[in-house]
Amino acid sequence: MNLLIITPDQLRSDYLSCYGHPKIATKNIDRLSREGVRFENCYCQSPLCAPSRISFTTSSYVGEHGCRNYWSTVDSRVPNFVTTLKQSGYRTGMFGKNHLFNYDKLGEVWDSFHEVCLGNYDEHPKYEKAFSSFEMEADHEYNQTAKLTDETMQFMRESETPFFAWVNYQDPHPAFACPEPHKSLFDPEEVAIPETFSQYDRQQQPQRNEVWRRHSQMDTCSEEDMRSAIATYMGQVRYVDDSIGRMLEFLEETGLSKNTLVVFFSDHGELLGDYRMTHKLPVFYDCLAKIPAIIRHPEGRWEGQTFSGLCEEVDLAPTILEALGAKIPPTMVGKSWVSDLDQGVDTGKETILCEAGGGAPTVIEPIEGLKIKAPILPTSLGPGAMVRKADWKLSVYFDDRCELYNIAEDPLELDNRFGDPSCERIQNELTLELLRRVLGVKVRDVGIEWNERDHPVDSRFEPLLKFEPDPTGITGLNSNKVET
Repeated sequence: MNLLIITPDQLRSDYLSCYGHPKIATKNIDRLSREGVRFENCYCQSPLCAPSRISFTTSSYVGEHGCRNYWSTVDSRVPNFVTTLKQSGYRTGMFGKNHLFNYDKLGEVWDSFHEVCLGNYDEHPKYEKAFSSFEMEADHEYNQTAKLTDETMQFMRESETPFFAWVNYQDPHPAFACPEPHKSLFDPEEVAIPETFSQYDRQQQPQRNEVWRRHSQMDTCSEEDMRSAIATYMGQVRYVDDSIGRMLEFLEETGLSKNTLVVFFSDHGELLGDYRMTHKLPVFYDCLAKIPAIIRHPEGRWEGQTFSGLCEEVDLAPTILEALGAKIPPTMVGKSWVSDLDQGVDTGKETILCEAGGGAPTVIEPIEGLKIKAPILPTSLGPGAMVRKADWKLSVYFDDRCELYNIAEDPLELDNRFGDPSCERIQNELTLELLRRVLGVKVRDVGIEWNERDHPVDSRFEPLLKFEPDPTGITGLNSNKVET
């Protein structure tokens, strides 16, 4: 089979109609959902771009690959999803945002690529504040979604099968901007502002939230400004959806739909006015950590299914590889859901883990007079980790206020129960579970060699000591690189 992966940047799952949005009408993504399986409770491994994308590609947790912030990249020699397919005979093509492999090695990973990362449209004169929204000029160099769609289709058209095409859209991403007709699809006056835009208690939240609010001038963001930003974000989502529709039509017209697996997922979400913030931070609210994920099999397997159990971004690569009939590298820690999907089982995992931050301490007090448009340094990037188990979610920060929420009773995550005596048992249970998850590196990835002479072992236990070494000798290593 061929493989097409579609990854929008910063797309919230609740801004798709197949995930419950009442007005956005994402008909093409909805079609993928109807014709495939939709993962209802999939969580990314990090609410920041690069750590999330690295976790997907290597199928390893943030604490294992060590890439925790925006500027991280990973060495392509680390066993990963892309080179696994390349070594299996796939022609590989990537179009759009990298935020993944070391930039000087992209030519070794991709047979064809157009890498373009637009940041936050920093140089656009209309991008003035973190909540800025405006019409993107059709001929502007930042208007890339349609172009990337064209390039992806051209790559698939010219490729001898099997191919792996991955399109990484900038949209929907701040600044909130898109060209017409998408900019005017939604009337800001008819857009609902989230309850959490004003109903939150800054004294119950991590201090990094208030620091970012102050630095990003959210005190100057009126309800009218926020409605405009949300309406434009919705237009960005529809721009992506229409582009996906073009690719689905292309697959039908060329006959490629008969043997092409289509995967759709986002790297993380967007605050979009929740708790009076935009963009993202190393925090773990569902608007950031829960992602849409859909897989459509060309043979109709799993058509119309909804997987409602908890699952993680690291599970996607093993699931895709098994669906393609490709070998799953032993370094991948995620779980393939193919067998469960075939059997109609959607129990999912008992817990999920999400991590971010490090390398920069949390800024406790806003810096007087500082005004920034995006959460760059000195925005708080102090380390944190979150575990969810059933309806409870615990977020622990190294140098900031921690959080505990009951998602069933408090879906907006407004009532922080951390330190509440009545929640002592569940808080202790989740704290222990979070520690276990953070420490839970697969033993065979450590590269231990058993010295049988010095440590003889009963033959009954020999199978437990047969590790699968990485032939490159660099399993688990990565090369982090600061892009300036």
